[in-house]
Amino acid sequence: MNTFKPFAVRTLVIACASLLLAACGTHSSVDELGHSAAPQFPSISDSYRPQGSYVSLENLAKVQPGMSKAQLYELLGTPHFHEGLFGVREWDYILRFRRPAQSDLVCQYKVLFDKDMQAQSFLYSPVDCQEQLKPTVAPAPQPVQRLTLAADTAFAFDSARLSAEGQARLQRLAAQLQGQQPKAIAITGHTDRLGSRDHNLDLSLRRAESVRDYLLGAGVPAALMQVQGVGAAQPITDCPDAPRAQLIRCLAANRRVTVEITAAVAQPIKSEE
Repeated sequence: MNTFKPFAVRTLVIACASLLLAACGTHSSVDELGHSAAPQFPSISDSYRPQGSYVSLENLAKVQPGMSKAQLYELLGTPHFHEGLFGVREWDYILRFRRPAQSDLVCQYKVLFDKDMQAQSFLYSPVDCQEQLKPTVAPAPQPVQRLTLAADTAFAFDSARLSAEGQARLQRLAAQLQGQQPKAIAITGHTDRLGSRDHNLDLSLRRAESVRDYLLGAGVPAALMQVQGVGAAQPITDCPDAPRAQLIRCLAANRRVTVEITAAVAQPIKSEE
């Protein structure tokens, strides 16, 4: 009987070692169905590959419940921690993801197995890892409506004083704006190329200010409105040199004030163009 003692001791040692190796891979109290009420992620510093790996998003998308360890190995490679050899029911990975114009996103990924060693639970740390991988969607541009006041009908020639027709046009605009709650209103004055640069810049600004002041008096909040005068810098038509009266008529389209409303408008604003 003494001859069997070494064999019995060796068997006991192997059995104990097997139990210890199995325990190395279980940190989260995994139940028989492959779930854990309190999953625990190991410290990245404990990994033998703390730098992680760049996993294929296509392969990651193929992971699903019921997969065997061999199938997961084909998709994700070996786990990045010393999980143990026998009866291991959780695998842990450190995954890296490239992001345009940003540093890599680093996430931990845990797979939990049921009693039959089939993968059942797939967990991320941080939990919003997948959300962070989604491309950022730029906000949709706000619709912009434009009203153009022809300067020759809204103002007298070379004047910044609103005509009766210009006032009536702005009164209708103010009535529309009351129901639209605009986010911003940009008012820009323009002139033709006749006259000096300084004169045209001043005239275009004064006309834009006249439009703003009228809308302000009609109840449009001042904080919404911004004014500028650009003189002859943004023409919409060009004319060859000609006698002055003919050239003034040809350049009429350039003499204007534009009102751009950024808002979710209920009705389109009519333009004089």
